[in-house]
Amino acid sequence: MMSPQVGGQIVDLRSGPSQPALNGKYRRNGKLQSCEPCRKSKLRCDHVVPVCSRCTKRKCADKCEYHPNPLTRKRSTAAKGPPTPATTTDQETSPAALPSIESSEPESPGYHALTASRLDHQGLSQPQQAPAKLNRAASAPPGHPHHCDGGTGRVNPGFLGTTNFMSIFTENLSSLGVVSTELEGPKLPRLTISNDQIVRGTQLLYFLKDSILVHDFVNRSFDILDGVGNVCIEPVMKQWLLGLWANHTDTLKKRNPEKLRRLSELLWRNTLTSIAVQEDMDYKAWALQATGMNIRWEVIGIIAALVGQCATMLSRLDSLLTQHDVSKPVLARKMSEIASTCLSFCRDCEALDDLFVWLLIENTALTIAIKGDGSYAVYSGTGEVINAVVAMGLHINVKQGKPRIPFFLEQIRTRIVSIAYSTEVSLASYLGRPPRLSYKYCNLSPPMDISDIHLIASGDEIAQIIASLDKDGFGPTRQVSRASWMKTWLGFAPIREDVLDLALGRYSREEILYRAEELQKRCDESWANVPLFMRNVTDDSPDYGEARPKKRRPIETLLKISLTLGWRANELLLQRVLIRKAGASWDKLVEVASYIFQDILHVGKRHDLASILQSDISALLAIQGLRSAAVIAVELLKQEQLPNYPKNPLLPRSRTIQDLSVFAARLGDVDPSDGSFTVCDQGRKVITRILDKILSPPNPSDRPVVSHISHEQQHQALAHEGMNVGAFQNEMAPQQEWTMPDPLDFQMGEANWDIDVPFLGHDSDFVHWLESADWERPM
Repeated sequence: MMSPQVGGQIVDLRSGPSQPALNGKYRRNGKLQSCEPCRKSKLRCDHVVPVCSRCTKRKCADKCEYHPNPLTRKRSTAAKGPPTPATTTDQETSPAALPSIESSEPESPGYHALTASRLDHQGLSQPQQAPAKLNRAASAPPGHPHHCDGGTGRVNPGFLGTTNFMSIFTENLSSLGVVSTELEGPKLPRLTISNDQIVRGTQLLYFLKDSILVHDFVNRSFDILDGVGNVCIEPVMKQWLLGLWANHTDTLKKRNPEKLRRLSELLWRNTLTSIAVQEDMDYKAWALQATGMNIRWEVIGIIAALVGQCATMLSRLDSLLTQHDVSKPVLARKMSEIASTCLSFCRDCEALDDLFVWLLIENTALTIAIKGDGSYAVYSGTGEVINAVVAMGLHINVKQGKPRIPFFLEQIRTRIVSIAYSTEVSLASYLGRPPRLSYKYCNLSPPMDISDIHLIASGDEIAQIIASLDKDGFGPTRQVSRASWMKTWLGFAPIREDVLDLALGRYSREEILYRAEELQKRCDESWANVPLFMRNVTDDSPDYGEARPKKRRPIETLLKISLTLGWRANELLLQRVLIRKAGASWDKLVEVASYIFQDILHVGKRHDLASILQSDISALLAIQGLRSAAVIAVELLKQEQLPNYPKNPLLPRSRTIQDLSVFAARLGDVDPSDGSFTVCDQGRKVITRILDKILSPPNPSDRPVVSHISHEQQHQALAHEGMNVGAFQNEMAPQQEWTMPDPLDFQMGEANWDIDVPFLGHDSDFVHWLESADWERPM
């Protein structure tokens, strides 16, 4: 249970009128007015009305009054108005119902009174009574904490598996005729919301004053990503924004402090309740539980996260940024702070439902765009997504044991599980860490290839849509959508997990070779099962020769490329394992890296992608691009060190140097505000330094004279000799002998061009080296 903050106001959002309230009038310095006896005696007043505590103790209650202008005139008791709604607690002085936020008339509808029953989600403007509450001054001594009741029968919704502490009771007592409500789960403690939290919420709401900016950026986010990059679907977001602006536009634009405070209290009260899920509920009824007078902090956070995500994808000169006169990095970071604050509010309310998971995913996506995949904030954020998914039991059953839930919610939950698992496996392989979620303990079901607009269709329409899917579960439109991409990627992710297990686990050489062969077969089969329309990337540019050129979405092209790169990345990681642990040849590794590298260069040529998907392109450069470029750069460097340059090298010298130069220039174009900038910039410096060494070789007279033997024979002859570190120094030692190790034994750290470089470790080793290298030290 959250402890009340000492010295702060404790606000009971659910208790009825029982104690006197505070004087609601403030002085010019922002402090509450003191009563006349305390003011004249220069004593600290606790501002309680109708009589403060000090006047009660001094037995001068008849003199205790709060003068609005003590230095000008006496206050008339007849003109004394009722306290403000935020401090109303007395039945004699409070109106029968609190006015609505949008209305100043006492007769207008008020807020929802929170009871054990769920909130009415059928309308946005039902009149309700507002609960009164007790406020204490900051100068008053700490009072008895007042608790917010989570509602009768409120239990912990967390998932409990077969080995949980109550499993013996739940598995046996029902068959023995014993029924107990205690078996439903542990009761959640009553929650306490402090005045400081309400004030923080009031301050946070100021960003919604510009409704046009919010509307434009949210719409642009869905236009760019076409819903692919978000777990929140566009129809639900439209309902949320419609209810928000319809009920609270005046409050948010005029920024009246009193009304904003009441709106903050409303948000806190609503977030303390759970979202109801009924099997016959459509998406509108479900969405209305979190908007209008039911507005929640999760929705505010999701809106902020979408605005921030849109900002990260745009170029600095985009018309949307100039139209609203906002800075791309400033807006993105501001929205990230707001979304993170909303997330902390939900944690304070112990929220654990669909909306909380939505906010977690959207906020993590924004954090990745700002701080990069290697940030600990990203690692902890993805971990919390997994924690929430497992705690809700979605990894086992998205229906949570119910016979039926709304179709749209079932599919969104299926997508969430796919996102959580796929993201975790990708991040674990990038960082070289064990995955925190394994397919061995999940029921991974691929989502149906159904668009968002069809996801919210009626029952009969959904049945027809499902019937139109082909035998592999893909839709007839043959377009790459969010669902089709997840469905395909879910076939690659378990292979990535097994490759990671092979890299991190302890296996003998024979076991590694056997498992690697099986993984290679699975990898080939997974790609063979991918539909042709999702594999073909080369024909994605518009054909302007047609009378009406077919417009292909940039996000669709990016999804196809990411699938191809993900499949090849499994092969590349597998080859690295074989080299490190089984002594395999570099040939296959270089071949796979070359394919990946060419795909990355192809993406760099697509200006239509780079102009509107900047953060996604930068992430590809930092992860897939830099990984493959490192393999190619090191192999090219090895070829340059051979005593006799091979006639048929693995990499053509001229073309490879040109490609690496183009890639280094592309790394230099990454926006400094992008989360991948640090890794891309450091990778650019490494590649540039390697190219400098290759293009500035030692004098020909320093090269030893050797017989003309083949590339393979040279490697075999020098298999057990180490690379001479002096080969990369500024001055060559006299009569320096050039030696070349076998590719099986070569480690990037054995080469030294004035920097120590670990290469064949995990991606985390490479990233750690990038961050720790002294880039300013002269060569």
